[in-house]
Amino acid sequence: MNYDRGDVVIIPFPFVTSEGASQKARPALIISDHSIDRRFWDLIMAGITSRIVEYLKETEYMIVEGTKDFESSGLVKTSVVRCEYIMTVPERLVARKLGHLPDETMAEIDKKLKLSLGIKY
Repeated sequence: MNYDRGDVVIIPFPFVTSEGASQKARPALIISDHSIDRRFWDLIMAGITSRIVEYLKETEYMIVEGTKDFESSGLVKTSVVRCEYIMTVPERLVARKLGHLPDETMAEIDKKLKLSLGIKY
């Protein structure tokens, strides 16, 4: 299955604890554009967390329960797209698609991604 920019997906994230290494399924947002010709089908993603802090950073975007963004995302609770937490993973690691964010929302997230990467706009 091919995935698109703006898709919210579940991927296995590795993490290490005092008991050892493990993986846990976590949501992520596909930020790479695959409408252009690419050499590889790796996906560039921003991590999503449901751990909400009191103050968002400039590089974070909140998807709030009850909003249009939330309904289309497929997420189960209010979450934050962390535009400073970017990863590239092979498409085959995606467990499943949850939903898709609208173009207007992706335009707002693009601003935060540019800020995070130091790209002037």
